[in-house]
Amino acid sequence: MSTIFASSDLVGKNVGGWKVVRQLYNNDITTRYALFFYVEKGGENAIMKVIDNEKCNTGDKKEGLTRNELMSCETTAFGYEAKIAKTCAGQHMGNVIRYIESGETELNGYPIPTVTYIVYEQSEGKISDFLTFSSKASFVADLKMLIDKLKSLHQVAKGVRQLHTHFIAHHNITPHNIEVLESNGKFKLSGLQTSRSQQPDLQSPEHYRLYNGDLTFAPPEAFFAYKIPDEMVAYYQIDTYMLGNMIVYYLTGLNMTTLLNHHLHYSLKEMASHGDDYLTVLPEISNAFNMVLENLKSCVRIDELRQPIIELIECLCNPDPDRRGYPGNFNTSEANSDLQRVITRLDVLYNKAQLMLAKNNLK
Repeated sequence: MSTIFASSDLVGKNVGGWKVVRQLYNNDITTRYALFFYVEKGGENAIMKVIDNEKCNTGDKKEGLTRNELMSCETTAFGYEAKIAKTCAGQHMGNVIRYIESGETELNGYPIPTVTYIVYEQSEGKISDFLTFSSKASFVADLKMLIDKLKSLHQVAKGVRQLHTHFIAHHNITPHNIEVLESNGKFKLSGLQTSRSQQPDLQSPEHYRLYNGDLTFAPPEAFFAYKIPDEMVAYYQIDTYMLGNMIVYYLTGLNMTTLLNHHLHYSLKEMASHGDDYLTVLPEISNAFNMVLENLKSCVRIDELRQPIIELIECLCNPDPDRRGYPGNFNTSEANSDLQRVITRLDVLYNKAQLMLAKNNLK
């Protein structure tokens, strides 16, 4: 036995009827107290997420928490994720990773035998493993690359709206949480542990925090704990920003938050630490935002698609949550955060790019 923790020694073992095949590498900061494994049972392949008991007991602690408190927090958060993932599966959300089962078991022979787990459908990897950002490709290669990205973004947007339709905000839409399920391109959202729900029986254990995702991808207002009065709309607007953030990431390999920091005198985190009020610094952030948009134009190398893509980023990533969202929603009964028009727009751009490719092939 190389460890006293059963959760750290699962390869080759049977957990809840699943054979653990191999461990997966995890570099997502929001799941640093979890382990991931490829598992199989009865011919079905899946991914198992497990609480990392060893890291909870011996690794870096969360600020202000004892070991026992950290373990309790992680167990509670794990239970919440399993519950909300099961709810999503029950609503047949086609672009949210499918929950299979969850449970807790003990393995003989370990002083700390507990293994707490959630099983999800298997993916081929994260979107970051598949994206390319070539800057010297041909027109056709650039167009094909953009078609693939628009297809993925369209499905990601559908996944976000499926969650919103059931009063759930994702709050951690990052490359780590976009799964590629099929070689021909099926994309789903994962990473529900940081989500927020308006359903009374699905309250997040950290519901008191405006944002609990990866700060690298966070909207500007999250650094200042600023939110508009309607709490759930404020949560949806965070997702709206993060969706736009993914468009930026798909184009550049960076994200809007990182690019904003590059154009500010102080980073968003530093500005917030100075005690600045968000509405006071918003003009400076908006000015940086406009500079980022101008620079992004060169990253869309298909002339006919450049302006509509930049306009999408502009409306989705607007630093002012009150002005964030698709422009057409502002004059209708739809909430600014309703993503249906964004989904439609991405579909139109995808089809236009497909048509451009077909016409080019006829030349």
